[in-house]
Amino acid sequence: MITAGAEATIDLATGRFVSLLQRNTGDLITGLHLVGSIADGDFRPAMSDLDFVAVLSRPLTGEDAEALVLVHRSYRTDPTLPRLDGIWLTAAELRAGPDAMGDGPTSQQGDFVIAARGNRNPVTWHALPEAVTLIGPADFSALWQDRQRLLDWVAENAATYWRGWLAKAAGFSPGILGRALPMWGVLGISRLAYTRATGAIASKSAAGTWALTAFDPRWRPILAEALAYRRGEPSTYRNPFARRRDALAFVEMAIGKVVG
Repeated sequence: MITAGAEATIDLATGRFVSLLQRNTGDLITGLHLVGSIADGDFRPAMSDLDFVAVLSRPLTGEDAEALVLVHRSYRTDPTLPRLDGIWLTAAELRAGPDAMGDGPTSQQGDFVIAARGNRNPVTWHALPEAVTLIGPADFSALWQDRQRLLDWVAENAATYWRGWLAKAAGFSPGILGRALPMWGVLGISRLAYTRATGAIASKSAAGTWALTAFDPRWRPILAEALAYRRGEPSTYRNPFARRRDALAFVEMAIGKVVG
């Protein structure tokens, strides 16, 4: 559930973003659809990004790209706003699906880059029917959907990104002794496990809640800890090294379940 404080942050951020686009990009944007934590009701200020799919009226020109760089720079002048994290694509690319395109215009970690993969993946396309539309229409009747490709991509992502994340976190990574990085790992891989098991998309919190009963009871303490951090509640661990150990072990276990 999104709190009143989170709603205020969302309203401020989306209002600012839409205003900057309308002021600087003319007729470039024909659709702006929010996915991720805002759409699935799991937005947390200071944790969540503003995730979106922006539909373009034409392939970007150099002038268009300069305008979008200006939009991002202007948006970032308020550091309290969630970071922009999204993809920019034409209606034809949206219909074709993620595997039919290469890298393209992307917002990542608050910056605009002209060519990156970003969230051009099956999860984004399967989440779009539940998107919150800010600029639109929102006609997804011809939207690319492929459940088997979604399941295959989830397994691929676990075998590549998440195994790489685990190797890095298990090395010399001071951040893993805090609470944020274990939460990211435990709930992030839980989302993939949920999709692999059900074929559906879940928020971090919903996936973590599902995992409490989907996996062996030995994993409940680290799952409860990750969920508590996301809710802004005190830690359930006294020892950060124990939390690190349990988080890494859970991620390793869950990767194995997802990859199969």
